Amino acid sequence: YKSKGMSTKDAELVINIMAKYKEFYVDLMMVEELSLQVPEEDYKIEAMKEGFVMFLSFAFFGALPLLGYVIIPMNFPSMSSQHLFIFACIITGFVLFIMGSVKSFFSASNWFTSGAETLLLGGTCATVAYLIGQWVDTMSQ
Repeated sequence: YKSKGMSTKDAELVINIMAKYKEFYVDLMMVEELSLQVPEEDYKIEAMKEGFVMFLSFAFFGALPLLGYVIIPMNFPSMSSQHLFIFACIITGFVLFIMGSVKSFFSASNWFTSGAETLLLGGTCATVAYLIGQWVDTMSQ
């Protein structure tokens, strides 16, 4: 508090008084020293809701690329595994773009920019994961 213009004596007095009220002091230090947001009283319920929504989103959007391996073979049984992989990549790219676009409704970003960003980041992660899988496969043979 000295950096905010208080004398050493006054700063020590203020700290000593605030330290008597532990919950108040911890909340104040979270905001002042750590720049953290103080959680609401019902933070556990909110965290459970957010976790459940995240789980449902992950399960839904994560299952969509697998449809390329389920629906397309049913409609085109003679399609090669290489073509199925290409379709799965296209569907994954589409899903990533849609997911990023939906994300823009909850932020201040443009829907196209958000979709393209998610497509780029997710596509990069998927490519790296695929390449690592290929590398591990060649190492195990």
